[in-house]
Amino acid sequence: MIHPRKRLWAARAGYLLLLAAAAPILLWNGFVGQFNESFSDVLLRLRPSANSAGVDSIVLVAIDDRTAARYGPLPLKRSVLAAGLEKIAQAGPRVLALDIIISEAGPPEDDQKLAGALRRFPRVVLSAALAGDSPARPSWILPLTSLASHTVTAHVHAAPDPDGSVRSVLLDKRSHDRRLWALALEACRLFLSAGVPVERTNSIHLGGISIPARSWEDRRLRINYAGPEGAFRRVAFSEILEGIAKPSEFRDRIVILGVTAQGGGDRLFTPVSSGIGMSGIEIHANVARTILDQAFLVSPSPSAEFALAAFILSLCAFGTWHLRGWRLVLLWFSVALAILLGGWFGLRSGYLWPIGSMSAVLMVASAVSGASEYGLVRLALRSSERKRQEYAFRVQAIAHEIKTPLTAIQGQSELIADSSMPEEERARMAGLLFRESKRLTQILHAFLDVERMASGSLKLEKRPVSLRDLCDEVLERGRLYASRKKIEIDAGVPDLTVMADAELLSFAIYNLLTNAVKYSPKETRISLRAESNSGSVQIIVSDQGYGIPPQDQPRIFDRFYRVRRDESGAEEGAGIGLALVKEIAVQHGGRVSVESKLGMGSRFTIILPESVPLREGSSR
Repeated sequence: MIHPRKRLWAARAGYLLLLAAAAPILLWNGFVGQFNESFSDVLLRLRPSANSAGVDSIVLVAIDDRTAARYGPLPLKRSVLAAGLEKIAQAGPRVLALDIIISEAGPPEDDQKLAGALRRFPRVVLSAALAGDSPARPSWILPLTSLASHTVTAHVHAAPDPDGSVRSVLLDKRSHDRRLWALALEACRLFLSAGVPVERTNSIHLGGISIPARSWEDRRLRINYAGPEGAFRRVAFSEILEGIAKPSEFRDRIVILGVTAQGGGDRLFTPVSSGIGMSGIEIHANVARTILDQAFLVSPSPSAEFALAAFILSLCAFGTWHLRGWRLVLLWFSVALAILLGGWFGLRSGYLWPIGSMSAVLMVASAVSGASEYGLVRLALRSSERKRQEYAFRVQAIAHEIKTPLTAIQGQSELIADSSMPEEERARMAGLLFRESKRLTQILHAFLDVERMASGSLKLEKRPVSLRDLCDEVLERGRLYASRKKIEIDAGVPDLTVMADAELLSFAIYNLLTNAVKYSPKETRISLRAESNSGSVQIIVSDQGYGIPPQDQPRIFDRFYRVRRDESGAEEGAGIGLALVKEIAVQHGGRVSVESKLGMGSRFTIILPESVPLREGSSR
């Protein structure tokens, strides 16, 4: 019998395993992943704009709406573009990154002016993009050869998430014949005078900077935005053409030039942008700033996520086991607050903790553990109430059984006290008193035995027992009991061995034999057989008695349950014997069953595990 406390812990272990199995689904699915991104976006927006060396090293030159209105239309003439670049070059920037794809030839004179202006810069990065007309075999849209002779070419692709927000950039893009690095990466490389990027499985090394861009994630770099649009120094292209801009704003910096006019189409949504999105040059600037400041945002590894989820699951489970009421609510609130604060401080330290995933784990763990504990408490209360009712019923039953012999003893004692009673009658009354008191003692002993066995306090002394020898002893007593009704008992017990408590097993078999005698007509036959079947031993007692109604068969092994029969009305019993037989079989690792038909008799079977054969000379 499994101890209730063991059942409780088994149930708790069961729902803990269920939660652990559900954890990967909670951690790594698209819906929860979007919540992770949304929480990170909120924290980024709450953070003040960065003021760092990386931000100070970058200046944006914007072909804005004012420039388009005065020098347009877009795209600007290459002669106008060349004039502005000449003036920027005079200020002495370290790197020029041109976020404008110039792939088609224009008027030769304008192209020559633009090429000449680009040659005035010490380091230039020109833009390229993959054509989208043939996804199966993409090709590069590259800058004019005349412009790219002394420049570096880089791609300007963003990597929007499914919700359309740009949170990362692919540091390299490939076609079937060529690979290009991202514009911001090339601008940083030239700014730092670093060599060719060195690739590792988990990172890209640029000079002394290790960029966490993993190969299995397509070299994706999470952008650590310095702030909303306007976080970087910005100069309108028209101000350069008109000589308003100060040359000192460009000196020894990275200059990123591109279109910001709303009609230019180069705007994308970001975690920190407003309703019209963020300009492409601002996104490139944030990528470059992330690299220069080494302000990388790294997500925890899957194993770290799972470990944190397991910790939250365990905390919720143990809290639910040991806390109640406001203390439990306080624990859940504290864990939720810790998740949010962990995300906030993690972001400041460069870690993107999955707040949405951990919150989902917390909610599911709290709900499941809370509901499970509530269910377990309800089951425990029901079990306790059922046991209380059963105990009250047993007390009532035993009181009823005791009442009969006590009444007889009381009445016969009064008669014996009569001095006028003849000695012969007095002796007969004394015999009746002895039998009734003996019956009362047997009822109490049987009641106590079944209670001790059900609670497990009655220990079994198991040892190898010869079933044939045991049954021979039981048969000797059983045949003597059956002789009063002229009932014969046939036996067929082979030489089998079981691990058993000989005294208790003998009691169980004898109880079945005496029950068969009690509830069988005179001059009938009872059989006691045993057989081995598939590693078990079956002890079978069959009779030709009155039989048991089908509706009573499931309950005949319950304590104090008695079948109502007209034929057996004269038979005495407390309804405990079969309950004891069942408990004895269960304590031996077996069971007991019954097959019966009204008017045709019953067949009781005790099924026990078979033991090894007895060695010669061994005792029972």
